Amino acid sequence: MNYIEESTRRIPVMAEPDVLVVGGGPAGIGAAVAAARNGVKVLLLERYGFVGGNLTVAMVNPMFTFHDVNGNQVIRGVAGEVVDRLVKKTASPGHVTDLTFDNASMSPFDPEGMKLVLFEMLKEAGVELMLHTTFSDAYAEEGRIVGVIVESKSGRQAIRAKTVIDCSADADVAARIGAPFVKGRESDGAMQPVTLFYRVAGVDMGRLKAWMKANRHLLKDSPTDEEIDSQSALAFLGMKEIIQAAVERGEYPKDAAPRILMYELPREGQFAVNCTRLQGIDGTNVLDLTRAEIETRHQAWAVTEFMKRHIGGFEDAYVLDTGVQVGIRETRHIVGDYTMTEEDVLNSRAFEDGVACGTFAIDIHPPEGEQQVFTGSGKAVYEIPYRSLLPQGVDNLLVAGRCISATHNAFGSVRVMATAMGIGQGAGTAAALAVRQGLKTREVPVAEVRRLLIEQGQYLLDAEGVEERRDAGLRLTKIDGSGNTASHHNPFARKSGS
Repeated sequence: MNYIEESTRRIPVMAEPDVLVVGGGPAGIGAAVAAARNGVKVLLLERYGFVGGNLTVAMVNPMFTFHDVNGNQVIRGVAGEVVDRLVKKTASPGHVTDLTFDNASMSPFDPEGMKLVLFEMLKEAGVELMLHTTFSDAYAEEGRIVGVIVESKSGRQAIRAKTVIDCSADADVAARIGAPFVKGRESDGAMQPVTLFYRVAGVDMGRLKAWMKANRHLLKDSPTDEEIDSQSALAFLGMKEIIQAAVERGEYPKDAAPRILMYELPREGQFAVNCTRLQGIDGTNVLDLTRAEIETRHQAWAVTEFMKRHIGGFEDAYVLDTGVQVGIRETRHIVGDYTMTEEDVLNSRAFEDGVACGTFAIDIHPPEGEQQVFTGSGKAVYEIPYRSLLPQGVDNLLVAGRCISATHNAFGSVRVMATAMGIGQGAGTAAALAVRQGLKTREVPVAEVRRLLIEQGQYLLDAEGVEERRDAGLRLTKIDGSGNTASHHNPFARKSGS
């Protein structure tokens, strides 16, 4: 093999925080804010010029899902505070009902407002930030992570930390330190496809609602006039058969998702569009990522042209902007001290070491073919155990977000942004406790972590001092809706409760 030999060099240590958080996405925000609020010195690394990850960089919208089928808010804490602050800035309508995938709630937001809110929360908590900084390598001593190497305009530098939280979404730190991991589906390693989210503007809402009422048979569960008119933020899903015909005519990209899915944003006439799709992409392979960025942008333009021709109210719509990078659903999962399973999700399992809750559906965009797996949100509320944040073979490293230890099917629920932020809050609280008590991450008293989380506004199952916070307006009235208009189905129906 042809290669270049790199000479050994001394790398200056430029910072020594108590807790280092790698990655400023939803999990990283939850981790950094929680650790700092629990009294330790925190440094957050982010490779872009702003934080938010999939919330802002990939422009994924809305956040899912904070509520169970009864309208009880089961994700609170830092994530709940983010939404509350967005509402105050008129950058979100808050938690609202949804006409798409049987979600108990959705929380749309303006991505520019999100950037500002996250910066404000980090500053108030006392988190130190390093933007435009890329994680490069990690190093350990006697099986314990002690620091990382970063690259930036300032050159190659080192950071020592007592505890590191890997919120890279791809388990980059864990992989570099040599911790075991798997990718994708257990049978063949296949991963969920990537999607470039984008925003359209110029939509005439009156004409769109009139079109939806006249063509409700094309939409999921044929929404009524009242359902269409009463939505604080309109959601749109369907048109499978029309798209199939358009693909045959060459009017719709064949690799894109075989349905239209979009969500109204807080700004007049704007929608977040979730229609582009590219299968067979490994989000840890730079050549795959390059191809995905190019092809999904072509898809975004073509999908918009299709909507302008076929959906009333879109006649004058246009692409406002696309995500800074393509959205990655799945890459590495660490092999942790415990691996979450689909049974844990479907059966609402509580754990003695649970540090966050989830209630989103098992939602698996197909690694191949068309049919999307979706169980329906809010039916089960389950906990994420602390042990799933602990990569085997290394101490003082926690992993939070979509790369925790979970099977491909369980991951289909765990991966969403509200849940990721809750997991981050659990990791940050545990990391702070480890530092304050001089403990390794596996020695942290999780009962104390749970007490602190509840004290600081989080919800956990079977925990004392946690009251239900119900919103009757968010009680899910449609359960087990048909996926015929949207190419999705529920293969787990008979497994629930088993």
